[in-house]
Amino acid sequence: MLSDSAWSRAAISNLELRSLKGQLIYLGMLAILVLLSIVVIVPFVYAFTSGLKTGREIFSPNFNLLPAQANWDNYVQAWNYFQLPRLFFNTAVMVTGGLIAQIGVSMLAAYSLSRLKPLGGRLIMLAFLVTLMIPGIAYIIPLYVTAARLGLLGSYWGLWLSYGVNAFMIFILKNFFDGLPSELFDAAKVDGANAVQVFVYIALPLTRSMLIVLAILTFVNLWKDFLWPYLVLLRSPELQPISVFLYTMEQRSTTPVNIQMAGYFMAMLPPLLIAIILQRYMQRGLSLGAVKG
Repeated sequence: MLSDSAWSRAAISNLELRSLKGQLIYLGMLAILVLLSIVVIVPFVYAFTSGLKTGREIFSPNFNLLPAQANWDNYVQAWNYFQLPRLFFNTAVMVTGGLIAQIGVSMLAAYSLSRLKPLGGRLIMLAFLVTLMIPGIAYIIPLYVTAARLGLLGSYWGLWLSYGVNAFMIFILKNFFDGLPSELFDAAKVDGANAVQVFVYIALPLTRSMLIVLAILTFVNLWKDFLWPYLVLLRSPELQPISVFLYTMEQRSTTPVNIQMAGYFMAMLPPLLIAIILQRYMQRGLSLGAVKG
């Protein structure tokens, strides 16, 4: 049972819950949350159980969430057939490099625009915001041509350098830096700290919670990215991440659909587990960002 202070922060207070109307509202809200949970969970469960079914069961016109008989060997076959350890390693390398580049560039750019006040800083920020209005698919061709002319195709550098700039992350971090007390930075400067020391010892520790949130979101986005890695690493199958390799294998071979479903489910496990394990840090970081913003 929640305490009075907890109920005071909830949608229904403890006093309202004691009335019949309050109890009905509470049950209605609970039913809605249960329904939404089912809507969210069922696709994951179906993806998992599809890897346990036969091909005939998957294409059955009747919706069967559970298989008639669980074939756990499908996951073993998918693990060996797709060489998932190598694919997980390739994807981890791609995501780690992109994450470091994106977080690093965004942090430096946001701190510079917020605290160093460069000449034309507002125009620079406006230019970043304008890019948010352009769909990513609109500049995929010039980006590809640029990567080809620089000789970055068939290399992770073609991915890492393109992932390095993210206007949305720069905007979020700049607003966060703007909300920090100026007295902290002024006190550090009075004590003799230079701009680099202020950034490392003052700005970075204060943005730790926000960085965790952005890192998790970036990890998930990069892990599931398909089109740009497909274009850059099309001719380098030994470097392809799991999303690209599974697609190319599906196009080139006649892999049974149940083995494919088992491979797809295992491919989405890392970002799913990361999000579940670190969700409390995401909640804390989002709450902190809301207060600072």
